[in-house]
Amino acid sequence: MKTQQSRGFTLLELLIAMAVFAIMSVVAYSGLRAVLDADHVTRASSSQLADLQVSLSVLERDLAQMVDIQVRDEFGDRLPPLRLLAGTEQPLLEIVRAGSGGDQRLRRTAWRLTEAGLERELWPGVDITDAEQRRIQPFADLVEEGERLGVETGFAFVVRGPSGLERVNNWPPEGLDPSSSQLPLAVELVLDVPRLGLIRRLIPVGTL
Repeated sequence: MKTQQSRGFTLLELLIAMAVFAIMSVVAYSGLRAVLDADHVTRASSSQLADLQVSLSVLERDLAQMVDIQVRDEFGDRLPPLRLLAGTEQPLLEIVRAGSGGDQRLRRTAWRLTEAGLERELWPGVDITDAEQRRIQPFADLVEEGERLGVETGFAFVVRGPSGLERVNNWPPEGLDPSSSQLPLAVELVLDVPRLGLIRRLIPVGTL
């Protein structure tokens, strides 16, 4: 009786199988890596947008509760209820607002544009008597390490002029009487965020 010999794999067949397996492994790893990178970018963008949404909501509330009352700085000089300090690398928008709760019904609040996003500054009252009483709340960290907001980031103001609605970059604007109670109709916030582009929000002033 004739016995049938079992035939195994040759060395060449094993090498070909190993090469095919290696190629499939590389393709699978590349696909997994692409999925993980996309998930990381999506999570980072979602976190950015969530921080931004919370920050804008608080800023909108502050501007809606703004009170038209003059206050004083640490030197006793009178200040308007809304003021933009734009001559620095980190513009500061100062607001006098109501509804702070507690013993103080009015409070001075400020929003600072930093290289990374927004900061909120709070004082216990409306008059600045001691700069060390300021409390800082970080808001909206919008950039990753090594990044910064773009050059178009800033505040602007919408007013009603002789020819209709106009946009000014300073407040109080030049020529406005310091004792005037005139306020802008809205504050425009522009954020130049890496990967997200320009984000613009027009916020009405004193609507509550």
